[in-house]
Amino acid sequence: MPAMPPRVLITGITGFAGSHLAERLVGRGDDVHGIAHERRPFPYLMRVAGSVTIHAADITDPVATRRAVDTARPEIVYHLAGQAVPTLATGDPLAAVRINVIGTGNVAEAVAAAGIHLVAASSADVYGIPDDPAPATEESPLRPTNVYAATKVAAESVLRAIGGRARVTILRPSNQIGPRQHPRLAASEFAKRIAEAEAHVAEPVIRHGQLDPRREFLDVRDMAAAYEAAGGIDDAEPTTYNVGSGTAVSVGAILDVLLGLAQVPIRTELDEDRVRPGVPSVLLLESSRFRERTGWSPAIPLERSLSDTLDFWREWVRSQRPAGAQTEATKETRSSTRAERGALPRARSER
Repeated sequence: MPAMPPRVLITGITGFAGSHLAERLVGRGDDVHGIAHERRPFPYLMRVAGSVTIHAADITDPVATRRAVDTARPEIVYHLAGQAVPTLATGDPLAAVRINVIGTGNVAEAVAAAGIHLVAASSADVYGIPDDPAPATEESPLRPTNVYAATKVAAESVLRAIGGRARVTILRPSNQIGPRQHPRLAASEFAKRIAEAEAHVAEPVIRHGQLDPRREFLDVRDMAAAYEAAGGIDDAEPTTYNVGSGTAVSVGAILDVLLGLAQVPIRTELDEDRVRPGVPSVLLLESSRFRERTGWSPAIPLERSLSDTLDFWREWVRSQRPAGAQTEATKETRSSTRAERGALPRARSER
């Protein structure tokens, strides 16, 4: 008799990283379940819509969260839900705490009661501004400089508290990029602005903040592979792993690549309102522990990640534009009032 496929549960399945992980796990034959707090349709799950089971719940509700976990009966829970946009977390810190800290606590308690493996997403932002440019190890001091990072530090503490009742694996990824990323994050915002300019629904200008900071940019599909690999880790105690690309690239270099892919001339302008305090000039991760433990390594080049992100936004802009709207929009771009007219996806957290 053939073995039953592994049953997994993904919180945040309808969002950026969660949808890519769902596609990957469906592709390998897993029985994939997810928790979603919003109503259908789930556009990011279109490719696997008939192959995943969605449980309606909000992770800030402990009863609903426990019910979803008990109903799904997974062998592994991948906890990816959360408020992942630092500027939105700063704008509503109480909501960020409810989702990222209390929500994580509810997921952790539900998992601990079931005694199953929990793989949870943290962030490299927990390291804040390092003392030196050497890569941060998992033992480096945690010095969060914004609300988002602070909630991730707190969430990690909550996750470690259930050690002994469940296996816990915490991943601290570097900056993720790729299709479906929220447009309030730099690479995705740049790509969206270019797509809107190409479609003549926005002024051909990108307003940006700091361009000098250097980060490790990791394709979300490579990160999905890292989450999958983490599901096979069997540590006796809660364990944390850095996950990075191994190469630091400036935000300005990301912008240059995208400008090179643009089909129309785009100008750039520094916007002082986008300059954020507490941003380290460089943040590198020492990720050898995870690579040696799992055999994982990134496979998708930066240029492909950015090209795919731009193509995603091109398709999204096309889908948002009513028939015949391009002609009128082309006329209106001559007026500065058109600059910010492009419709944005509703800003929401993935919980």
